[in-house]
Amino acid sequence: MYVKICGITRPADALAAIDAGADAIGIILSSDSPRSVSRRRAEAIMEAASGRVETVCVTTSRSPADLRMICSLSPDAVQIYHPLSVPDRFITITDWDGIADPPEGSDRLLLDASRGRGIRMDIDHAEAAIRRTDLPVILAGGLTPASVPAVVSSLHPAGLDVSSGVERRPGLKDPILMEAFLRACRGGI
Repeated sequence: MYVKICGITRPADALAAIDAGADAIGIILSSDSPRSVSRRRAEAIMEAASGRVETVCVTTSRSPADLRMICSLSPDAVQIYHPLSVPDRFITITDWDGIADPPEGSDRLLLDASRGRGIRMDIDHAEAAIRRTDLPVILAGGLTPASVPAVVSSLHPAGLDVSSGVERRPGLKDPILMEAFLRACRGGI
C-alpha cells in the first residue's frame, strides 16, 4: 500500500513521516492552501527527505510558469489538478473525478474531493472509479487512522493520501497520528 503524507510544511515533519514509514511526502506550492510553502521552504524539506522517500510537489496552479518552477526543484513526482504538461522525467499524479476518461499522460490517478479539508470521500464513487481504470488509484479525503481499515478492506486502493487526518492544526503534522495512520494502512490496527 502506497502512502503519501501530504501538506508537509517543515523538514521535521518530513523526517517524522519518513520515520513513520511513509512512501512519499507531499509539498504544496503555488496554491491557496494553508499548507502551501515557498520555494525556499520546499527546498529545505526536499533536502531533509532526499533519497529517503518519494517527494511529490503538489500544485493547484494553472500557470505554466509555476509548473516550470516546481519542476526545477526536481521532485520525484508532480501532482496537478489542472491539465498542464509535465515533463516525462517526473511521475505524474493527476486529480481525477472518476467520471471522465483519465487524463492522458498520468502515471497515477488521485481521487480527492477534499484537498486537505478533511471532507470524506464518497465510497460508492471511489469504488466505481477504481473499476474504470487500469492505472493505480490513490484515495484521499477524510482519512484518519480510524477510517483507514474500512476503506482499505472495501476498496483495495493502490494508495492513500492523507493531510488533515494526521495534523494537530493545518500544516503541523502529529508524529503519533502519522504512525497510527501508517499502521492502519498496513494492517497493524
